[in-house]
Amino acid sequence: MKFNSRILFFIFLLPAISGLAQQKSKEQLRKEKAENLEQIKLSEATLLKTSQKKEATLGELNALMYQIRVRERIIRNIRSENQLLEQDIDENQQIIESLEDDVKALKTEYAAMTYAAFKASKGQDRLTFLFSSESFNQFLRRLEYLEQYSKARQKQAQQISLVVESLQEENASLQKKREQQTALIQERVSEAQNLQDLKQKESRVVAQLEKKESELRKDLAKRRRSIAALNTLIDEIIKEEMAAARAAEDATKINTAALSKNFAENMAKLPWPANGFVSQKFGKSRDPILKNVERNSPGIDIQTKPDEKALSVFSGEVTAVAAIPGFNRAVIVQHGDYRTVYAKLDKVLVSKGQKINVGDPIGEIYTNNDGIAELHFQLWKVGEKLNPEKWLVKK
Repeated sequence: MKFNSRILFFIFLLPAISGLAQQKSKEQLRKEKAENLEQIKLSEATLLKTSQKKEATLGELNALMYQIRVRERIIRNIRSENQLLEQDIDENQQIIESLEDDVKALKTEYAAMTYAAFKASKGQDRLTFLFSSESFNQFLRRLEYLEQYSKARQKQAQQISLVVESLQEENASLQKKREQQTALIQERVSEAQNLQDLKQKESRVVAQLEKKESELRKDLAKRRRSIAALNTLIDEIIKEEMAAARAAEDATKINTAALSKNFAENMAKLPWPANGFVSQKFGKSRDPILKNVERNSPGIDIQTKPDEKALSVFSGEVTAVAAIPGFNRAVIVQHGDYRTVYAKLDKVLVSKGQKINVGDPIGEIYTNNDGIAELHFQLWKVGEKLNPEKWLVKK
């Protein structure tokens, strides 16, 4: 028999292994797409609120820019998912072609086997073939031959049935994947249109904001003064705390070291202090409107919904509550050698010296006259500014 049952086994096994290798990627892509769509919802409230105003604002521009980035990620995500489907469809087609060849080969062998048996029995039926034996030994040999032939034919028929059934399953799987591919193409077209609409809105907002250059420069200068004042406050507090730490008892130093170690071990695991999106990244970046102007932020700004609360990202002790011009109220929390800063608060819900846990409310986030609620969040280690996004759990 030319057809080998082990070949059939590997025909089915290898695609299954390939499918398992890709399945994680597919699930991850779908998970990321769902997360991106959820992130878009966070900025839609801002867009809805700011679009009702006659004048364009930086808050609206930040929300639009954020949505554009997310939409672009979704389109890349769809493209990757479609590529995986293309690979699956190609594999399906190859398997179907192999199975069709196997069915033909099995049927040819089955026909050849039946003809050979007919020729051997000279066209006689089973009983005539047996009882026309010239001796009892020949009768036994013919009986054994017929039993072996019957088993072989049954096995061949089972193999044909198995391959035909698998062929039907592969065809159904191929049809389902082609339907998924069609849906993905339609989704990509829809997302591309959404992206185009957002970019047109962005262009209109940028054009309006460019007419307010002098006002924006004043706002930027005010922000820089606020950041400088906040940084000065943090530096002073750190110096005071370091002086106190040098004079502290050994037990206090041990507790501080343990808390610092615990905080450091939670890098990239800290919860977000507010539910929203990053409207101003850490470090240097080009101003979205003012030409040849560079921003340098010691922390990140998280744009969120009005009436949201800022939450503690780790357990610690409140070491300062202060009013910062332009940043409203600010709270500094110590976590051993690390400190987190929560600014642009409207109302503070903690007091100096208070012990707090992760997730405890720090204060209510201020909403400005444009309807934008934004938390300024910083992370320090002794006197070094750290990028908070590297410490917060990845969205």
